[in-house]
Amino acid sequence: MQHTISFLFLSLLLLTTTSSCLAQDNGPTTGPVFEDIGAVYSIDKLDYLPDTTQNLKAIFDVERKYEDPNAMNSVLSSLHRYYNMHVRYGFTQDKIQLVVVLHGGSTKDALSSSAYKGQFNTDNPNQHLIKTLSGIGVKVYLCGQSMSYRGYTKADLLPEVQVALSAMSVLTAYQMNGYALIKF
Repeated sequence: MQHTISFLFLSLLLLTTTSSCLAQDNGPTTGPVFEDIGAVYSIDKLDYLPDTTQNLKAIFDVERKYEDPNAMNSVLSSLHRYYNMHVRYGFTQDKIQLVVVLHGGSTKDALSSSAYKGQFNTDNPNQHLIKTLSGIGVKVYLCGQSMSYRGYTKADLLPEVQVALSAMSVLTAYQMNGYALIKF
C-alpha cells in the first residue's frame, strides 16, 4: 500500500511538472529580430500564412493615450511583435516595411527623455521602442498638428521622430502607396 501511495504521488508530481514545463514552452518568446521585446507565440499547424515572398507594407495609426506616464505604449511594441512574428515564420526583414504615425494622446510618446521628464517627472518609457524600430528602418512620424496643439516643438522630440504636416496626410499618402492600415 505504501508503494502504491508513493507511486501515485510521484506520478502526480511528474504529471504536474510536465504540464508546467509544457505550459512554459507554449508561452510567448522574443526574437529573432528583437531579443528584449516583441514576444509572440509560436503556432503549429497553421491554416493560413501569408506568402513569404510578398512584401508586407503596413502603416500603424497610433493615437492611444496612457494615463500612467511610466507605461509603455503597447501599440508601439506591436510593431516589434509584427517583425518577430513574421521573420520567425519565414519572411526576410527586407520584405517587411512598416511606418508608424503618432498623434492625439500618443503625441507625448515622441518626446525626448529630457522633455518627457520635464513634463512627467520620469524618463520616456517609449524611447527604447522608438529607437529600436527606427534602427531597423521603421519610419516614425509625429502629427505636426498634434505636436503644435500640445505646445511641443521639434527640439522636444526624440531624434528618430520626423514631424509630418498631419497624421491624416501621412495616413493618406502611405495608403495610396499600397500600405495597409493597422489601427488598434
